[in-house]
Parts: sequence; C-alpha cells; structure tokens
Amino acid sequence: MQLGVSIWSFYHQQDPESWPTLPQAVRAVLAFDVSLGVEVWGSKALDHPPVAGEEFVDLIKACHDAEFTVVHIQGQHWSWNPGNLRREIDLAHQLGAETLVLHPVCFGLVEEDDRPDWPEIVRIAEYAAKFGVQLAMENMKDSVWALDRILDKIGDDPEETNVGICIDIGHANQSNDAGREPVCNYLERYAGQLIHLHLHDNRGESDDHLLPGKGTVDWPRALGVLENIGFSGTAVLEAYQEGISPREGLRRGIEFFR
Repeated sequence: MQLGVSIWSFYHQQDPESWPTLPQAVRAVLAFDVSLGVEVWGSKALDHPPVAGEEFVDLIKACHDAEFTVVHIQGQHWSWNPGNLRREIDLAHQLGAETLVLHPVCFGLVEEDDRPDWPEIVRIAEYAAKFGVQLAMENMKDSVWALDRILDKIGDDPEETNVGICIDIGHANQSNDAGREPVCNYLERYAGQLIHLHLHDNRGESDDHLLPGKGTVDWPRALGVLENIGFSGTAVLEAYQEGISPREGLRRGIEFFR
C-alpha cells in the first residue's frame, strides 16, 4: 500500500497558536519523507472557513510534491447538500487529488429509515468521475448497515460507480456490528471496494486516535488481511497522540508501519 499522513494531526487537539498554514503542514510531512502522500482538509478546524487566497495557491503547489493527495470533506459539510459536495469535488480536483473521503451522513444516511436521493448521489459520483476524483465512503462506528445500503443501491463495483470504501481502522475497532474481529471483518467484507485506509488505534471504547500499537488493534493480523486481499491503495496515519508534537507522532507512526 502507499503510505501517507493526514495533516489533521497538526490541528486537532493542538494549541491554535501552534497551527501551521495548510501548505506548511503538507511540507512538514514531506520534509520527513518525500515519498509520503498526504490527506488534506480544506480548513484547519471544523468551524473554520475554507482555505482561500494565497494560502490556497500555495497549498496546490505543496500537494503537487506529494506522492499522492487525498482530500477529506470538511466538517462544515457533514450533511446532505449536493452543492457542497460538488464544491468539495472541485477542491479535490484543484489539489490534484484522486480520492475524496466522505461520511455516510454526506449522502443523507444518519438513521436506517432515512431515504437518500439516490439518483442525485449517482449524478454527484458521475460529476466527480469527470475530474478523475473517486469518492470513498468512510466507515463510522457500527456502520455496516450504511455502507451496505450504499453499495446495494448504486452498485458495488467502484470502477463503474466511482464510489469506493475507506476503512477507518480505529472506527472499525470500536464497532460491535462485525463479529469478534471487527477490524479484519470490515477489511474482508469490503475488500472489493476498498480504496483507502485511515490508520490509528484505540482501546475499543472511544475514538482516541492513538498512535498504532498504543491500543487494542491487532496490527499484525490486520496487515496480514490487507496482504491476503491484495490491497494496493492509499493509507494515511491519522493519529493525534497527546503529549507529543505532531511531527514526533508522524515519525513514530511511520516507523511503526515500516
């Protein structure tokens, strides 16, 4: 798999006084290792405005130096809004990203009796395909029902639908809807749709985003499953370890996997 880092670790649970610009965060990742990819958010916090102006132009340049770029939908857009989804697709295209990570809520799936606008969702996926951006639906805690419903309604072949799956290892580890080995079962269940991974750890109770190896995820087992299914997509470290700097967390996380 192609390894990278989410720049969200430079902002989440960090003192705002220490926040770099988005281009600076990307360059900090690449300064550690130029072979890494990056996952970029279009804003520094859930309630912050999107990047614009000179910072946006500089972000485009920084992302072009990464091995790959993935865009994660901004927190302001965690709801069903076709216009916002198209704007996020435009952002991903401008940054040279091939993947845009979404949450089920972005398709209008919050409760099991929700009735999303499936024809419009298909049109949004087709819009993304025009720009070479593939949508990746991220699992949340206990979200097999949501991922299955999406695949049942629009199809389970990402090459045809332009919608794949992003398995968040930490979210899977919290889940109770996938048997005794939820991480492995999520990976195996969606092997045919898996295009991206979020790598972090927890103890199965809260979404702690610990560094890999600091929680209860069986990483040798999970990585063995990825090898068995032939996963060759992208994967980003998404850990925010308390008490250490984002750069030190980056170093420890990347060295763990390598």
